[in-house]
Order: sequence, then C-alpha cells, then structure tokens
Amino acid sequence: MIARPQAMTDMRVPDSAAYEPAGRLVGVLCAAEAPSCHTQLISATLRLAREAASRGETVLLLDGTDGALMEEAGILYSRTLEHFLAGACELRDAVFVTANEHFSATVLHPENLSEGLGTMAAMSLSYDWVFAVGPAGLNPAQASLAAGSDVCLLGYDTRVDGFMRAYWTIDAVRRRNRLWDPVTLSLGPTCDAAETSEMLRDVVRDHLGAPAPHGGHALDAGLPQDVLALMRDMTARTKVA
Repeated sequence: MIARPQAMTDMRVPDSAAYEPAGRLVGVLCAAEAPSCHTQLISATLRLAREAASRGETVLLLDGTDGALMEEAGILYSRTLEHFLAGACELRDAVFVTANEHFSATVLHPENLSEGLGTMAAMSLSYDWVFAVGPAGLNPAQASLAAGSDVCLLGYDTRVDGFMRAYWTIDAVRRRNRLWDPVTLSLGPTCDAAETSEMLRDVVRDHLGAPAPHGGHALDAGLPQDVLALMRDMTARTKVA
C-alpha cells in the first residue's frame, strides 16, 4: 500500500459542531522478549485499527517500532514526526493517509517517544483511536505513555512464566497510575493461552488488587471486534466516572 501525505484538503479534522471524535489514546506495550511475540502484537494492533476504520471510525497508527508497523501495514513513508518536531515540515506532511480515508499512520522513532508524548496526546483529540506502538519492553517514556493513555493493550508470552513480565509491567505502571487497567493479550503459542491468562489474573488480584481484563489471544479470529468493544466500554465508563 502506498500511502500519501495528507494534503491541505485531506486534513479532515472533524468540525466539532458536526462530529466529535472519541479521542482515545491507546498505548500498546509488549512484555515479551521473543521477536515473534512483538510481531504478533503489531499484527493484532493493525487488525484492530483496520476493523475500527472499516466501521467509519477515524484511526491513527503511531509507529514507534522503527518502521516495523508501517512495513507490516504496507505503508511507504518519507517523513516522520521527528521532522515535524524539528520544524522541518508541517504535521500534515508527516501523517500518511491510506486507501481508507479513515485510516492514517505516522512514525516516531523509539528513542524520541519521550519528546513526542505531548504531540501524541494532542493528536488523539482529532481521532476516534490513536494506537501508539513502541518497542518490546518498558522504558520510562513507555511507562509515561501507558499511565497517561485512555486505555492500553499489554501483550505477554504464554510460554513458561512469560505472564510474569506482564505482572511486573502492571506493577510498574500502577506506581504512576494506581487505576491503570490494560487489556491483556496472549502472545506466542495458543495452547497455553487460557491457563496463563488465569494465572496472570490470579497473581495480579493477589498482589496488586483488581486484575486487568483479558482480551484473548492475538491470533483469535474475533479479536478485533471483541477488544474494540471492550475498550469502548472501558473508556466510556472512565469518562462517566
């Protein structure tokens, strides 16, 4: 897919009188070491984004994976958010709209996530969904992004005790935001997905309080519809509260 930069007429920031975007910022974290798990999470995020866009919701993918997400999506790009942050281009020139006008994407290199947090938050107000995907692991910038997101996805490996990495991530982010509840996603082999999701639920409940909701395995056929519905419900309840 060859995406094009948004021309001036393509910058369809909805008129607030006619349409008000939901403005959900979704931090996407991977608590798994295996590169194949991170690839699964990238693919699952892309499926969520495409499903939302197919329903007419506006979506922005923010690739903080050094281009892996854009490559998976088949999007060619020439400018990144670094160019915008450095004053080398307008924001519209760093955002690429795909064949589906509701689905756009941009790139921010992983080492610059800290500098881009404010930009991500501002951009989220113009879309129904902004999925911000970083590298595997949890660095301070990712922890700040997670704590400040409206909702998060947290992937973990189903092999051996891989679910404990998700536990440690939840513990670390809840030190910044005690109410943080990510939607967890199983990655890796599907055979142990159900068992490890229960183990993660129990260990979080026993040591950290409320367990995080589980969205299923990244390869589940109905994942996009189920997880989007879950995140819509979670963000709606947060706004009411």
